[in-house]
Amino acid sequence: MQNQANVINVAPSSTHGHFVKKAKKVVDIDSINETFLVEVNEEATMVSENHLELPVNEDCLVVCQKTFNGFSALYERSKD
Repeated sequence: MQNQANVINVAPSSTHGHFVKKAKKVVDIDSINETFLVEVNEEATMVSENHLELPVNEDCLVVCQKTFNGFSALYERSKD
């Protein structure tokens, strides 16, 4: 999954989004659980409005963070 601008949102359900810039390849492994395999080059970074811009130095797996809700006894996606 690549686009022309080479900026991929790896957190589609996030209100701000989390974007990988200048990656060699981004593969959407699981759309429901938002799991992405990111193959990087020297210039790849992860960017978000509500976090820092971080360099991505090696290939990685990006997954949606889940937290335990004690009231419902279920794991839920974290909120921004």
